[in-house]
Amino acid sequence: MLTLKKAFCPPFQLQTKLNFLGTDCVVTDLSHTISREDPTFIGHQRTLIWNHLSHEETQKMGLTKPPYSYKVVGFTMCDHSNTHVDAINHVVNEPGARAVNELPLEWFMAPAVWFDFSHKAPNSYITKADVEEAIEATGVTIQPQSVVLYYTGWYKKWHKPFEYIRNYPGVDRSAIEYLNDLGAISIGADAPSIDSYHEVAVVKEQPAHIVCREREILNIENLAQVDMIPAHEFWFVGLPLKIKDGSGSPFRGVAIVPENKLK
Repeated sequence: MLTLKKAFCPPFQLQTKLNFLGTDCVVTDLSHTISREDPTFIGHQRTLIWNHLSHEETQKMGLTKPPYSYKVVGFTMCDHSNTHVDAINHVVNEPGARAVNELPLEWFMAPAVWFDFSHKAPNSYITKADVEEAIEATGVTIQPQSVVLYYTGWYKKWHKPFEYIRNYPGVDRSAIEYLNDLGAISIGADAPSIDSYHEVAVVKEQPAHIVCREREILNIENLAQVDMIPAHEFWFVGLPLKIKDGSGSPFRGVAIVPENKLK
């Protein structure tokens, strides 16, 4: 790996190589860019972003003296907008259900695996049998207290909001129970929900979320670039904002794969 003697700003890339804790790694960005065009669920607040102070305004207001100036951007959004994690209190309606600011760091910095379910039909269900086949095909081991992400290809519809928020597949009760039995404490999808659109829009019971309620485990939604992760076992890092009493939070997530683990 190239070593530079002084700091510099490399160009942004969705995937890059870097040395992390003394190990050369491939790092993949798993989050969408937050913007006013973000798809949102019906009833959820839309994302708003505005230029709150410009460089010119800070000087005119006497906040700075030329040539120095600064810019400030304001934004407001739902805690379930964009790439985000649900907190326990999102699905558990009981006193003491933990808000996002009360969740442990261990749940957001954890060993992880990912599976490819892009062959599943729209509105269909990812079952325990599908998970068993994926484990056999990839040869991965789901470790205790780990994260499981899955790829459906739905994230590629992100810039077509009316297509993105409809007809996505999702895990059923048998699949999420099996993943949790194997050790997963968080399951993430590159779609608006870990439940299928049929459950969300028609049945309106959302069995995957119900299992999260029953077992107090997490789910992650609106992931991106899962299919770019160069190995099916990796290290997941995706830290939510510490929003007091928040029922979830957007986050910037990455997958870290040591180069010595690449085949």
